[in-house]
Amino acid sequence: MPGAPAPGMTIRLTMEQTKMSTKDIFQEYSIPELLGLTPISQVSDRDIFEHLISPQVKALLGEVQGREVSVREQTEGDFFGDEVSNLNDHLLFGGRKGFIRFPFINAVYKTQYGALIIKRDGLKFKVFAWTGRMHAGMSELIYKAALRDRRYDGTARANDTSLLDFPYDDPINKPAIAGAPDGASSVELSVYGFIPGSRIIDATGDQQFHDFVEGPFRFVDRPKLFLKLFKRAWKSKRSPGQVGSAVPDVTRYTPGAMERFAIEQGYDYIENASSHYHVAKWAESIGYRYTNPEQEAAIACLTAGIKRVKEAGLVLTRPQESWLCVMQSLPREFIPDQYFMGGCKWPQDNIGQVNLWMYKPLSERAKAAHAR
Repeated sequence: MPGAPAPGMTIRLTMEQTKMSTKDIFQEYSIPELLGLTPISQVSDRDIFEHLISPQVKALLGEVQGREVSVREQTEGDFFGDEVSNLNDHLLFGGRKGFIRFPFINAVYKTQYGALIIKRDGLKFKVFAWTGRMHAGMSELIYKAALRDRRYDGTARANDTSLLDFPYDDPINKPAIAGAPDGASSVELSVYGFIPGSRIIDATGDQQFHDFVEGPFRFVDRPKLFLKLFKRAWKSKRSPGQVGSAVPDVTRYTPGAMERFAIEQGYDYIENASSHYHVAKWAESIGYRYTNPEQEAAIACLTAGIKRVKEAGLVLTRPQESWLCVMQSLPREFIPDQYFMGGCKWPQDNIGQVNLWMYKPLSERAKAAHAR
C-alpha cells in the first residue's frame, strides 16, 4: 500500500487484518505530499520564465531588472489585484482575519515596463505579468497562468491554498476519469492573456457591458437586459469571457510548456475547466477529452445545433458560436426561434462549482490505459 492515501482518508493497518509482515506494514508513504508539498510546486522560476512566458509577453514586460522573494501569510497584496484568497476563512494570530493557513512564496521580478510575479505554495504555482506602475494604481494584468495539483479536490482541504479564484471543495469537483490507472495524479491548467489597453472598459467606459462579456451567465436571470447586451456582443469580435484582445502567441506557448512541467514532475494527466464553447473546442484541438459523458453529450448537442443554424443560412463567427451556446440558458420564450438549439445548454456557468472538466493523458501508463 505505498504512496499517499486518498484525500480525507487515514491509513489504518494491523498485521492481523492484512496478514502483512512487519516489513510490509512499514512500507513508505510520501511525507512531503501528505503535508501538502506536491510535485508541481517544484517547477523553478527559471523554467517558468524561459519556457512558459511567451515572446510577446516578454516583449510587453521588457528586460528583467531585479528580484525580491518573500514568504507571505496574509491575503493582502502589494497593490490592487495582487491579493490572495482565504476561502476556508482560517482565523489565525488571535482570531484575526486576513491571514492564510499555509504560507506562500512571493517572487517579484521587476521589469522595464512592469513586473512578473510568481506565487507558489505546496499545491499550486501561479504566474502574473503586469504592465505599468503597480504601486501608483496605474497597472494592468496582461497575463495569468497556473498549474494546480488536483489531489484534494472535492474536500475542504482543496480550498486551503491561498492561490485560488474559485472553490473546489464540492465533491462534484472530483469526477473520475474513466479508465485511469490506479493512483493516477493530475494537475489543472489555467491561462489568461490580454494585450494592454484593449479591455472593453478602457475602450468604452461601459462597466455593465464589460461585466456582461466577462460573465454573461450572471445576467441570464435578467433576460431583457441580457438580450440588450447580447446584441452588442454579437456584433463585436469578442467571445464570452474575452474582455480584452488576446496576446496572439499565448495559446501557442502555454499548453506545451505546462505539459512539459507536468510530465517532468511525474503527473499522469493535465486537465482544464473550459469556460466557454470556443475554449472547449480549442482544448479538443490540442488533444483534450471530456471527463463527464453527460457534459460531452451536451457539447455534441450544441455543436449539432450550431450546424443546423448555419445550414439554415446564418453565417457565424467563432465568437458568435460561443454566444449562441450562452443564449441557450435563457428561458425559452426569450430565445429567438432561429437561435434555439432544442433545449441543449452549456454545462458550466463559471459561477458555481460545476465545471466542464477536460483531460489529456500525459504519462505512458495513462496513454496506454486510454489506448485500450
